[in-house]
Formats: sequence, structure tokens, C-alpha cells
Amino acid sequence: MSRTPSNPPPGDGTGRTRSLPRTKRAYALTALLCGALVVPLSLGSANAAPDDGTGAATAAGKPAKPPKPPKAPKWKLLHQESFKKKLDPKRASWTRETYSEPFDTIMEDNGKWYANDYGPAWNTAFNSFDTYRKEFTVGDGGWLTASLSARDWNKDGRIEKEPSITNSTAGGQTVAELNVPDHTGGAIFRPTESLPDQYRIEYKLKTLDFGGKRNGTIDYDNRTNGYSKDGCKTQHPWGEGSNSPGWEGDASAPYCEWQDVRAGKYGYNGFHFLSIVDFADPAPRNNHFWHYRRKVLMDSFSQHPDRVGTGTGGRVCNSADDTYYDYKDSSFNTVNMWISGLPNWTPGKGGLAGNSQWFMTSCSDGVAEQQLSSAAELQPELMPNQDYTFAIERDATGYTLEASGNFARAGQQTLRFHRPFIVDDKPIWHYNVKPGEYDGRYNNSLVQNDYNGSATWPDQWPSGSAYPDSFVIGDLYTNVYEGSASLTDIKMFVPKGKK
Repeated sequence: MSRTPSNPPPGDGTGRTRSLPRTKRAYALTALLCGALVVPLSLGSANAAPDDGTGAATAAGKPAKPPKPPKAPKWKLLHQESFKKKLDPKRASWTRETYSEPFDTIMEDNGKWYANDYGPAWNTAFNSFDTYRKEFTVGDGGWLTASLSARDWNKDGRIEKEPSITNSTAGGQTVAELNVPDHTGGAIFRPTESLPDQYRIEYKLKTLDFGGKRNGTIDYDNRTNGYSKDGCKTQHPWGEGSNSPGWEGDASAPYCEWQDVRAGKYGYNGFHFLSIVDFADPAPRNNHFWHYRRKVLMDSFSQHPDRVGTGTGGRVCNSADDTYYDYKDSSFNTVNMWISGLPNWTPGKGGLAGNSQWFMTSCSDGVAEQQLSSAAELQPELMPNQDYTFAIERDATGYTLEASGNFARAGQQTLRFHRPFIVDDKPIWHYNVKPGEYDGRYNNSLVQNDYNGSATWPDQWPSGSAYPDSFVIGDLYTNVYEGSASLTDIKMFVPKGKK
């Protein structure tokens, strides 16, 4: 792997890295092999980022280096949006969600999974409020869609705390500001049409305030981990499963007795920097729904210290010297770069369906690991005068995830990981956007045998299937995550020679 920091990493000894050198090793049972690259920040052109030119074999006792990533297409710019024009000029109206056209029947907001676990009391909890949606198109030809979700707590037709996506400025640039004042809201950008089979999506993140520490503390601006201190904030009615810790698992419990998102064992905040999902026209939904619908993604996962407890909270890679340090020693503003693998087809009682999660960092030489490992740590205090760029590419062989900026401990870096669709019989979930890209080998049935019901969903990845790519940027979740962020320069590239 090559590494060329744009600026030298800070030399003041801030933070703690491991005192012993990292021993590189093959993760034979829990890893996927990926291509990895750390290069200088250079995203201004429409050409593909360079590959690393590494070889394949190493001396005995060390893992093989990642295979050389294939040469990416030469990209041409198709769309660009910098939010100079007024957003939502026609003032789109809020519409009550009836779920007449659900995305699925599994863990969609009104999915069967929850009632099969919790019983009839869950339906009472779900029907105790109304959900409202709003969407409007953005950009040339309306190629972008802004999608928002909000909760009407007492079903009186009035949304108590509306999320919004509005024009603003940050760091001397025009931006779109996403504001979600309550964790039951959601605000995202997505493509209006499904993406082509090869593309590059990128944008600049100008500000981020969805949890994590500021100036060394999790409590700031009368908030805790980015959440307001007003009232209770729980996952109701989409808990982590009746057998999960942090509550009694009883769906008839009052709202405040469900799992707390602000603090406690399930306290966390976060933000999706850029995700690719497996269906068209995505809209904010409960967090568990998304755990079965993502292909590849980059996100933040800002755990409250209560959730970290006496453990490490995971680990963070310092890409300047490829050493890990504990998440608990970070500012909790980390970047996870990862892929979704095959799910557990038969989750146990009181659990949830969800894909396996494989994290990529430069510390593992591009080997994706089933261990929570962040690729970098953001520095929100530097924003908006400094920003971060996130990008995802899909070519004929796989996906490439890319994050660039001035990272804590590492300095200015570009982190770039290519993952083929299948490696060692380990696929990226629902990678095929066309039927001809996949032969049905991973098809199976999702089976739930739970406390209050059973269900089987056959053919979860059959031959002849196709799962169109859509990207999502923002707060996807309607039962967790709260805060604000601003972004600009959303760009879509396609291979040269294609329209």
C-alpha cells in the first residue's frame, strides 16, 4: 500500500496509539480481502483516482497484500449541485404516511417482524402516533430528491418538531443544511432515479453536529451526545428486540421505559455520510429496516460512554502509521467504511434480522474485518473552514469507498478501498443491479420463529433478481439520530462515452 499524506501528521503527540507495532496477520476466518489506498487529497478532476500498484505476495509469515485494484473508468461529470438556487420553492406539503406501498413486509415501519416478537402490544405502540413525509426535487432536471420524515406525537395533524433541508452558507460556500431537531425525524438526499450500473457519487461535508465530543466533552450546548436534554428519547416503537439489554422488552411499557438513545447501553448518535442501498426511492425509516437494505456505506457511530462501558468501544485506525487506537480514546467522531455481507437467515427469538458487517481500514492492509473498526477520525472543530469529501464508485468489478480530509492524528489523507462483488465466496449484499450479474448462488429464506408469531420470507436473493443502486446522504433513522449537518457540491459522474 502506498501512502502519501498531503500534509504531515501532527507531531504534538495528541491521543494514544498502540505502544507496540501492529503485527500484520491474515484474518482467515473473519476477513474479506479488499484493495486499499491512501493517497493525497485530489478530488477536483473527473478522472478516476489512481490505483496503488501494490503486488500480491509477501514473505512468509505475513499476509498477502491486497490485489491491485482494477483500473477504474475515466469519469465525466453528469450532474453537480451546489445549492445556489432556493430549495423547495413550491413549498412541498407534509403528507401522512399510510404504508399503502411498503418497501417490504419484514422490518419496514409496519413490518411483521415486530408484532411477531412483541405481540399485540406492539401494534398499540406503533399506532400511538402518526408519521408524515415530505419530498421535493433538487438540481438540473430534478436529479436529486430531498426526503424528510416527521412524527406527529398526538395525532392532531400538527408536527411538533419539523426536520428541514434549507439553503445556507458555510465556510464561504452555499450549502444545504439538514436539520433534525428530534430523533424521530429524518432528512436525506437521494437520487430521483436509480443509479446506472457504473457511476461515481461524491460531495463535500461542510459541518457535522450529530453527536460525538466537542472540546473533549460529550455534553455541550445544553445537549448530550448531540441530543437535546428535553424529555425522554427512546427507540419506541422499534426496539432492538425483546431480548436485548437496556429495557424489559415489553412493548406495553410507557414510551420512556423503552431503550434510551441519548445515554445508557443503547445510547448513540450518528450520520450516514454516504450509503448505497438496494432499492429505489429510499425514504427515512426506522433504523432496523436499514440494517437489511444497505450494500456499502460510510457512516459515523457516536456511542455514548455508557454504551462503551468498560470496553474499548471498537478501534480506530491512524492511517499515518497504520496503528489502531481505542475508540474510547477518540473524540467519538469517527468514520466507518464498510460493506454488508450475508445476513443471519434464522435470528433467534427476541432478535432482529440484519446483514453481517465488514469494516475496512488501512491498518488491515485493506482486509475487511468483522470487528468494529473506524478508518479515520473527523475533526468537526475545523469545519466549515476545512471540509471532508466522501465518494463511492461502482464499476464492472465492485465498489470503491473514498474519504478525504484532515483527520485527527493522521493529517490530510485520502482513504480509498476497492471491494470486488465477491471475494472468497463472501459477497457484497445484493450487489447485482442487473439479473445477468448474479446466478442465484446465495439465495435463501429469511425465517422468524418468535415469541408471538412466525414467518418465512423466501427467495431473498434469487436468480434473475436485480437490486438497483440508490445513494443516501443524511439521517435515515426515525427512532434514533438527532442534529444538523451541511453539505455542498454533490456530483454524479458516469464513464466517459456514456450518457
